[in-house]
Amino acid sequence: MLDTYAAKICCADLYSSELARLILGDSLHPGGLRATNRLGRVMGLQPGWRVLDLACGMGTSATALSRVFRCRVTGLELGADAAVTSRRRALEQPIPANVDFVRGDAELPPFREGVFDAVLIECATSLFPDKAAAMAECRRLLKPGGVLGISDVTVEPGSLPPELDGTVGMMLCLTDALSAEGYRALLEQAEFITDEPEDLSAEVLTLLADLRAKLALGQSLGLIDTELAVDLTTAAPELLDRVERLVESGKIGYWLYVGRTPV
Repeated sequence: MLDTYAAKICCADLYSSELARLILGDSLHPGGLRATNRLGRVMGLQPGWRVLDLACGMGTSATALSRVFRCRVTGLELGADAAVTSRRRALEQPIPANVDFVRGDAELPPFREGVFDAVLIECATSLFPDKAAAMAECRRLLKPGGVLGISDVTVEPGSLPPELDGTVGMMLCLTDALSAEGYRALLEQAEFITDEPEDLSAEVLTLLADLRAKLALGQSLGLIDTELAVDLTTAAPELLDRVERLVESGKIGYWLYVGRTPV
């Protein structure tokens, strides 16, 4: 149990790093806030709803959702630095957001049963060691008729090259991702009634193009100084080409999933 928790902390700290933001941007997932708002729309978020952003990272999506949909959003994040930063950023915004942040484990969220109208998980389900436990907790936290929205990277079995089975693959949500059908099956096993999934795989291609540009600029300006970032920059052209081909062939994707609890 301790080893699993330590691994979660390491993962949370990794996603709080400057390198993670270099690769994924502040929202820490493909598509950025454009994809977040799309997920909110297909979930049918309504003004006044209590919404939980599970594994909220730096709180960018939680803050945006509270404004766009006029919801009361709680962000849950295991990383201590990310939780503190999220609170500070929310307070510094010129337009107040109805949002708060709590430090905690997505597989053991510290909330009472049936308190949320909606739960949202962006590019994090793929990272959970016990995905079934996390889905069961989402089901517990939702009110009758509540809605769960997931966006995540999909990987078809056996298609991930060895060089992506590490830190960079983890940052891209690849190393323990499910197949496109796997996430839907995960929701159905937790007794959610699922909508038709939506394919946003083009957002991964956009992310790869942006990453190429960021790495080239960072290298030319001498801004990439960590050993991992230097290794990534050296390997990037070939690595990104391989990922792009896998996306184009349908082996890697990015999908939205919505599950609802019975009324």
